[in-house]
Amino acid sequence: MDNDGYGPYQRPSTDYTDSTHGADAYGGGTPKPSKARSNKPANGELTILTRFVWSPEIDAATELAYLTGGTWHPGWADYVEIAGAAQVAPPGDFTALLGTIYQFDPGSIQRLNFFTHANKKMIGIQGTLDKANVWFTTFVDEAELARHVQNDFSYSFNNGKDQFTLPDVRKRFTSDAIFVVYGCDAAFDPTKLLTGLRDVLQVSVIGFKEKTVFCPPPQKATGFDRRGEKIGVFQKDFKCDKDSTRDWRSLINHVNAVKVNN
Repeated sequence: MDNDGYGPYQRPSTDYTDSTHGADAYGGGTPKPSKARSNKPANGELTILTRFVWSPEIDAATELAYLTGGTWHPGWADYVEIAGAAQVAPPGDFTALLGTIYQFDPGSIQRLNFFTHANKKMIGIQGTLDKANVWFTTFVDEAELARHVQNDFSYSFNNGKDQFTLPDVRKRFTSDAIFVVYGCDAAFDPTKLLTGLRDVLQVSVIGFKEKTVFCPPPQKATGFDRRGEKIGVFQKDFKCDKDSTRDWRSLINHVNAVKVNN
C-alpha cells in the first residue's frame, strides 16, 4: 500500500465538535496515577502521553479501514509507538497534569513533551476517538489557564496525599526549561494557548500552528501495523515518506513550530 494513500490526513479537521466539558475542579476527582519511577526524569526529559482511545473499541481490520478511508485519528497506542512506553500515568484533567509534574524533584525537568490532541481553542487532556471525530472528555482552554494564574489555588492530588500550589509546580522546572505540545493547531495565531501555558508554568512553550500528522507504515491487507510509525507537522504538499520522522524531538525546529519564550 502506498505510504501516502491514506486520504486526507487525520480528518475530520481539528476544529472538533463541541467537547463535553472543560477541566475538572481544582482538587479531588482526579484518577490516581502511578508514582513516578524516579524523582528525576532521565536526562531532565519528561514525556507525558494523554489517553485518547477508540470508543467503542474497534478491531485492527476496522482501524485499517478508517486509515485508508481518511477517517482515522491517532491515539494512545500511536503516542506510545512514537515516543516509547509511558513514563507516568496519563493525566485525567489539568489538575492531574500539574500533580504529575509536582511528583518530580525541584529543578529536575528541562524538557516536557506532551502528546495530545488539540485545536485552535483548547488542548485536550483526555478523550475518545470515533469514525466521526475526536472528542475531549477533559481539556484546558485560554480561560481556564487564566484562572489558574489569577487565583491562588491549592491543589490536591494522589487521593489527597499530595497538596501543592502553582509555585510548587513551577519549581520542578529548570530555568531554561521548555514545554512542547505535540498536538494540532495549538500555536495558531495569536498563540493564546501557548501564552496561557507559559504564564501558568513560567517556562517557554513550543507548539505547532498546523496539524501534527501521524504516519503509520505501509499496511498489509489485514491487521494494523504501527511499527516504525512516524510523525510530522503539516505543510504544503505534505507527504508521509518525505515529511515525517522518527526523530520527533527535532520537530521543535520545524518551520511551523512556534515558541513563546518565558
